[in-house]
Amino acid sequence: MKHSLIDPRLGLTSCASLSGWLALAGLAGALETPHAAASKNPAVVWESLPTIRSGVKIHAHTSKSALNCTLMDWTNYTLQDADGYEQASVKGGSGMLVHAWFAWLGKADGNLKLYLKDGHTPAHDMPITEYFKAAKPPHQLWYNQNGSIWWAFPCLPFTGSFKASLTKRPDWYQYTLHLYRDQRFGEALTDQEVTALQAKLQAPCGTFPGTNPGNLVATSTLETADPQKSVFEVKQAGVIRSIRITPSSADSAVLDKLLIRMTTDGVITAELPVSMFFGGYRGADMKNARGLPAGYDGKKLYCYFPMPFWKSMKIELVNRQAGPVTAACEIGWSDSNPYPEAGTGVFKVQFNDNVAVKAGEPDFVNLAVDGAGILVGCVSKLSGDIEGNFSIFTDGSKTPVIETTGGEDYFNHSYGIHPGICNPYSGGLAENTGYRFHILDYVPFLNSIKLTQDHAHAFTHDRDATFLSAVYYYHTPKSFLKLTDSMDVGKPEAEATHHYQITGTAGKVRLQSDTSGYEGNFNEPITDDGRWTDQGSSFTVKITPDNDGVRLRKRINDMTYHQELDVYVDGTLAGTWFEQGANHVLNYDHAPYKELVKANFTNIQQEVPTWQNGAMPTKFRDTEFEIPAALTKDKSTLSLKMVTRNSRAVNATDEKLTNEYFYWVYCYPGVPR
Repeated sequence: MKHSLIDPRLGLTSCASLSGWLALAGLAGALETPHAAASKNPAVVWESLPTIRSGVKIHAHTSKSALNCTLMDWTNYTLQDADGYEQASVKGGSGMLVHAWFAWLGKADGNLKLYLKDGHTPAHDMPITEYFKAAKPPHQLWYNQNGSIWWAFPCLPFTGSFKASLTKRPDWYQYTLHLYRDQRFGEALTDQEVTALQAKLQAPCGTFPGTNPGNLVATSTLETADPQKSVFEVKQAGVIRSIRITPSSADSAVLDKLLIRMTTDGVITAELPVSMFFGGYRGADMKNARGLPAGYDGKKLYCYFPMPFWKSMKIELVNRQAGPVTAACEIGWSDSNPYPEAGTGVFKVQFNDNVAVKAGEPDFVNLAVDGAGILVGCVSKLSGDIEGNFSIFTDGSKTPVIETTGGEDYFNHSYGIHPGICNPYSGGLAENTGYRFHILDYVPFLNSIKLTQDHAHAFTHDRDATFLSAVYYYHTPKSFLKLTDSMDVGKPEAEATHHYQITGTAGKVRLQSDTSGYEGNFNEPITDDGRWTDQGSSFTVKITPDNDGVRLRKRINDMTYHQELDVYVDGTLAGTWFEQGANHVLNYDHAPYKELVKANFTNIQQEVPTWQNGAMPTKFRDTEFEIPAALTKDKSTLSLKMVTRNSRAVNATDEKLTNEYFYWVYCYPGVPR
């Protein structure tokens, strides 16, 4: 292995100094403390990608049926009014629309209205097709291909609320938002930054996406006689900036049996085929791996994920094929590490090697880890059928933060995955096989994450299947959310301990016991008591004084949706708690659909729900509210008051009621002072 100063022939742009890069990236202050967010989204400041972000949450709303019926799951919306059909709605916070995806039964139709300040005046109101034609702000990153694949990375910031409505009945859709718990953590892009990002995404495949390529390059070659070789090894702190490998052949027969093993600070953090490490797939044509952070440019395999290490780093190639192979390696790296270990994730790849799942077993888990970090990508095959949904759960919530309407839309495709339709953040590698990189729409987690994938079709979602996948993520075993209290509503002892009181109009306040699961597959039903009211409740909770804010989580009965409350903390209004709820098929009179639903519920020996009379299966849902540090710091208890403002309901008699079944109270660790 040879080390040299950065080679200008690599075509990388270097900052004059490390301090200059930190100033440019806006990270000089952010990297000093583990809880401070970087000033910019990693799509803009690539080098900030490993930083743990405790001030950003991801939230998505999708057309997926509340009954988990993928086939014919269109027409799902929560509100139809003069503005059209409501698709996504968030109130009481600020953030950025980071991703959207659409599919159509026929032609795309209707005006898409996007509300970025309130739900009354749209900031954008035009035919949805027009969003995909403009080349200037704010529509640079809206794409469609072949008239059937529609996706966008809109980069649209919103303040106070966000809503998307379509004037014509929608088909399939998904909107993904980043939510900022206060202004310290905002990452909204300017128009100029979106234009620069557009240029970055249009750069030739394999172009380095960052500004700091490192100050050294290590070169090494795996020779034909080497069954295994260390191509990089140092015992010090540093950061891997780029890994480039020129193989003797890019054929899958070679790359699938050539393994890469990474050992970070003495722990193996990746061990998988070279093809999948670089964003491809076993048996797939490597030329289709054309992602921004990893792929194949026609000559070299490249990986640009920044990989900090604090004690040591070792990268090995292992040849597990009978025939000879050579591989020339170039590794760009920095011989110093600016990332604080306490607030940074280690780059890891979870490799799932042909894991069999039987019909009747829960959804396959591509990744499940405790701790904090960022999910940044996945390559996988839709095993069983293209309708194999992906779901992402973070921080212990049983309601997914992202949930797809089918497998292919996770990869920004529709009506199947199309090999060769490849873009910087997503693409088709082979039949029913794709890659997806979460960069602009990265998925943060603070104490756990689980990425699941179901294994079947239509209503059943239940077949024998075999899963092969690689998941890319940053991770630290530390938790950045601490559970400090919980309250089981309806349990006398729990309510007494928390000084719980509820008020409401006579006949509107009730204690209700429900046995139900959450949305999704194979969720075991639970029985829980909840209280319903048209006015509100109050109670006290315990927190730790050394906190940087508090997250409340509440279990609700989702048959009352658009639940909206004012939240008071020690007598001060903290904001609006609004939960749009799951999408429900609202009085959809479609004979073929009804027959499919009837057949499904008959097959599982359950009563067929009837939308017209409001009899739908009860479903639980978790919803969250952020209390700012200004109202929580240096306190050991909080006096909370929930004031009901409004709601809608599947059953008309429940309209304007809110409900609560269980509360969890989490504290963000305080920033060292």
